[in-house]
Amino acid sequence: MSGQSFRFLHAGSFHLERTLAGFSDPPEHMLESLVNAPFDAAERVLQAAVREEVDFVVLSGDLFDPTHAGPRAVAFLRKQFEKLGTRGISVYWAASKDDLKEDCIRNIDWPANVRIFSSDKVEQLTHYRGEHAIADLLGRSWNPQKSLQAGEFLSLAVGGYQIAVMHGKSDLFNEPRQGLEYWAAGGADVPDTPFKGIVTAHCPGSPQGFSPRETGPHGCTLVSVAADGETRLRTIETDAIRWYRESVEVVAGNPRGEVQNQLRSRLRTLADHDRPALVTWKLGGIGRFDSVFARSRQRVETLDWLQREFGYGSPAIWSIGLEIEPPHALRAEWCDEDSILGDYMRVVQNYQEEDEKPIEVRSLIGDEELPRQVSSDTWLTDVVERDEVLREAAMLGLDLLRGDDSLPHEAAMASHASHTTSSQGPKAERNVA
Repeated sequence: MSGQSFRFLHAGSFHLERTLAGFSDPPEHMLESLVNAPFDAAERVLQAAVREEVDFVVLSGDLFDPTHAGPRAVAFLRKQFEKLGTRGISVYWAASKDDLKEDCIRNIDWPANVRIFSSDKVEQLTHYRGEHAIADLLGRSWNPQKSLQAGEFLSLAVGGYQIAVMHGKSDLFNEPRQGLEYWAAGGADVPDTPFKGIVTAHCPGSPQGFSPRETGPHGCTLVSVAADGETRLRTIETDAIRWYRESVEVVAGNPRGEVQNQLRSRLRTLADHDRPALVTWKLGGIGRFDSVFARSRQRVETLDWLQREFGYGSPAIWSIGLEIEPPHALRAEWCDEDSILGDYMRVVQNYQEEDEKPIEVRSLIGDEELPRQVSSDTWLTDVVERDEVLREAAMLGLDLLRGDDSLPHEAAMASHASHTTSSQGPKAERNVA
């Protein structure tokens, strides 16, 4: 060990060439924030390096694809690296395949504090604090002719604490590797720490989520090394816009107003955060298709209400989708009635009750042309997938084949209200008025 404590920031997967995607009709008032989110998140990473007064920054690739990100990304990174240089903070960068497209970054005049590791072999660089060596960094950038192997990282210790820097995971995640204390990996959008202790391997993930699947906080990792070599990790959140997937339990028969109160209560919790949010809602627990939300029109209207009521605040909380968890049980009267809906529901029910009955989608589509990626896989054989598809099919049939706009319990309530009003006569009408 060098006998000195120090700190460094580990980050990667900026993906400055990408934009946030996975939903339609982005709100116009959030367009600028959506476009700038990868840059804003990356800037927060490098601001954290200054704020935490780290000795250096380790970057594990996928910062940007220069063939798609354009001059803006290059100018942005140069400016940010220069700011680090004025604070005496070095940058050690293991470039990925995307970073190295057309070898653009090798031809850019980066600030003197930036070192991009060689692609030919593992390169050892020693970081000094004043005259004292505090860490050795062994790194290699992507090479199309040579896959990365953990055995390449053989160190001639100078600084004491040994750090391996790479894009991807190579074979190091199979088992802990002795000799180097920290393995700085990249290539993943979500953080991962396969092992930690005397030897630590870590991937910080991306500082910004890019799709509805990438929910929750994203950021970079502050690595603190004690004088005895103990390694501690702390995540620093940097995402400029955060994705959420919120589940809300709905009691069968509840009117839409009560459900809206539940949604409103959950949104107040999200509003406590200091950044804009994109939310996908999942309604579950609705019993046997008794909910008003079994109709797509009700879901569309509720989503529109969510956007109008909460999408224009500061910070904005924009709801991008409202889904419903299809219940497992069909209503008996739908399967019994003499109608197209009844015929349809009986077919669904038959498949649900006969688990072994095969479902081959190709035969149900007829002569329609299928996309190539679909036509090769038209058998539903997985039990879980089969059940989900059947429940979704029942929900779709209910939505398209019902002749009225109300569900059974709503129709009954409306009929009861009408009967009560007529029996009470003019006095009841005056009270309503």
